[in-house]
Amino acid sequence: MITHRCRYAWLNTAVGSRVTAPITAGVARRGSSLRRVIARVRLVVFAAIGGALTGLISYAFLESLDWATRTRIAHGWLVWLLPAVGLAVGAVYHYLGGRAKGGTPAVIEQGHLFTHGVPARMAPLIFGGSIAGHLAGASVGREGAALQMAGSVTDTAARFARLPAADRRTLIASSLAGGWGAVFGVPITGVVFMLHVTRRHSLQALLPAVVAAFTGQFVVDSFGYHFGDRPQLPAPDWTIGLPFKLILAGAVFGLVGRTFVWALHVTRSRVAHVVKWPPARPIVGAVATLALMLLVGRDYLGLSLGLLDPVYAGGHVDWWVPLLKMLFTVIALGTGFVGGEVLPLFVMGGTMGGALAPGLHVPTPMLAATGASAAFSSAAGVMFTGVVLTVEQFGWHTLLPALIVCIAARVAAGKPGLYVTHH
Repeated sequence: MITHRCRYAWLNTAVGSRVTAPITAGVARRGSSLRRVIARVRLVVFAAIGGALTGLISYAFLESLDWATRTRIAHGWLVWLLPAVGLAVGAVYHYLGGRAKGGTPAVIEQGHLFTHGVPARMAPLIFGGSIAGHLAGASVGREGAALQMAGSVTDTAARFARLPAADRRTLIASSLAGGWGAVFGVPITGVVFMLHVTRRHSLQALLPAVVAAFTGQFVVDSFGYHFGDRPQLPAPDWTIGLPFKLILAGAVFGLVGRTFVWALHVTRSRVAHVVKWPPARPIVGAVATLALMLLVGRDYLGLSLGLLDPVYAGGHVDWWVPLLKMLFTVIALGTGFVGGEVLPLFVMGGTMGGALAPGLHVPTPMLAATGASAAFSSAAGVMFTGVVLTVEQFGWHTLLPALIVCIAARVAAGKPGLYVTHH
């Protein structure tokens, strides 16, 4: 009897395997699908958390920037503290900065090729350094600070939650959109920017980026911060010559972006070669800035948003205005002051548009709006980001002009590489 059972045991085992194998495989597939769904939900939740944190710190940053600008204008003597501020910022970054010295390109790189994440210290360092620089009149922007703060607080939250490296990379990529949404109030532009600069993993980060961008904007809006009026431009009067005029203007904007990036790289290299002690480099920039201020006035200090108001209203500016803004910004960023490059490029492109418009017989607001975005997008190599930015700020009537201008600017600029990463 025992021999008989053993003889047919193999048959029972084979039949049982055929019956249970599909069941086991189905359970495994369902378990794997459930884990993937949970992982995606977790990413979206952390993207919302990162966007909320970005919105909170961005609101505090924007209010602090406004305070610093008002205070500098009200107390003109503060500009003479620029060398001391430069020394302090340079020393803090040199001795305490660590990997935070990588700036915006480092954040973009970690969202593209994750290695060690974004350091937590980056957020407070760029926050304090930017506010101090603006208080004393350094010609720097704000979006670089926004992207760095967004990447820092988002990755710090992910690190505390012990998320895997792949999730942290995705969240860092999404934080780039969150920074744009929070500090500029243009969430769609932020998502497109993320798609541009993190192409290898951009589709994985698309949904988290959308969540982070709109959450960041919602938080800033909820606190009542007002970004200022953005005029909705009317439809252009299309003539046979208008596209050619836009192409010509776009080429000029592209050369502005290309020249700025070239000058910035050259300045950083030369200053680093001549001034060996890094904390002393911003002192050189501060002295040069003050000397220029004595020659041409204070309009080019800080954000210089006042230079854009006349051109958006249809006024004319002189051709040297964008060049002087470029010079002030190259000196500040090239010698070690921290902040951003985007808003100064907006001012350069917008004022250049105002300078070109009368000669080309093109409406000044249209050339100013498209030029502001084209100068940045050509410098950074993110053409479609510039198109979307123009439309999101100034309305759908600017779509075709922005497309023509940004394409021409991208061709004229080549590949200047504002954000150099290891793509």
